[in-house]
Amino acid sequence: MDEKRQPRHDTLMSTFVVVSIVALGVVVAGLTTPPEEPALTVQPVNPVETTPPPPAPEYDIVTPEVAYPTTIPGCETVEPPVESSYFGVAGIGESSYDNPDAPWFTGPKAHLMSQALVRALPADITFARGMLPYFDPIPVYENLPEEDQFDSTSALVDVTRGDRSGFISIGVSQQTDGVPPCVAGVLDSRESMSDGTVVDRQDTWREVDGARTSTRSATAYRTDGSQISAYASATGGEDRLPFSMPELVRIATDPAFVTSTPAPPATPGNIAECNSYPGTEGVAQEFTAPVVESLSDALARADTGNLAPTPPLGALRSSVNGGALCQVVNSAAGRLTISLGSPVPSEQLREAPQGLGPIPVRVGTVVSIPTVSGLGVTLVTENPWDPAELDRIARTPALVAQ
Repeated sequence: MDEKRQPRHDTLMSTFVVVSIVALGVVVAGLTTPPEEPALTVQPVNPVETTPPPPAPEYDIVTPEVAYPTTIPGCETVEPPVESSYFGVAGIGESSYDNPDAPWFTGPKAHLMSQALVRALPADITFARGMLPYFDPIPVYENLPEEDQFDSTSALVDVTRGDRSGFISIGVSQQTDGVPPCVAGVLDSRESMSDGTVVDRQDTWREVDGARTSTRSATAYRTDGSQISAYASATGGEDRLPFSMPELVRIATDPAFVTSTPAPPATPGNIAECNSYPGTEGVAQEFTAPVVESLSDALARADTGNLAPTPPLGALRSSVNGGALCQVVNSAAGRLTISLGSPVPSEQLREAPQGLGPIPVRVGTVVSIPTVSGLGVTLVTENPWDPAELDRIARTPALVAQ
């Protein structure tokens, strides 16, 4: 890239259109002397005054100038740059790991990938708000045609590493289009590895109203169609990024994220995103990766009796809202949610049961007991169930001892 070129300036304008309905009075005049007017029974309608919307904000966006024609290491040919385009979609409700457009991705597969990600990240990073990264379900968007549906999951988290803070996102998808062509401005280099994997690297930046954000990414294209992207960003210059390029490449090429390898039978997992039971958030204990792994292992040893949870127990993750851990599975009592966080007061348990998640879920039976360290283990079933059996699970020796 020719660094002597001036950076590119773009102006971003957001326009909001307000449609107002104004009631208009209609006057009909007669050509002869009008008869006596009857008394008004309805008050006349006055025009509605509307206030024009405020001017849409303008942002001065600066990105590096892209030189073309150019050469890129590892690329035989380079296509011309393209203008960036963005679009957004919104999903309503709860996402499930049962997405027919992504049969390779299941709750157990997400759990194994999430464990591998935590192990692959440098040991000296701290997760913001105690939220460990976890691969979320791939949503189904009802308003998108089949060819535009997403087949990508991501795990993202804010981190601190020494005096540097930033963000990392790992995206995993199954593609059939092969390795894309080299495009100027999209990558800095391309490497073909001995196993056929192709890795693209890029360091770049973007300024909005003078505030710079630096980004670094490594994307691996595997021969089985797996596409894994490791992306990091931080406010400020390149030296503020909490991850080096070799670290991102190592994550992107980790075989744990290969989409063609299914999770072994009996692997624990979740059926959907999970929210902890109301009142369990805000525990003082920090849920570090070793703590979460220890609690998950203890839960996996629980005697579940006739509940028959599917997938098996033992896949605790950070709650969507943070401050607690949870796992949600199917069971003989319908949906079963296990929360580990603050103990739920007994008076709250006697109140009307509260639903979990963005979509109301019927609550049948709730049991909550404290552990030795003061944590609360709370089990919630969708349908009524024997409280003694739930109590036995909550009092699993390896669990209550923590």
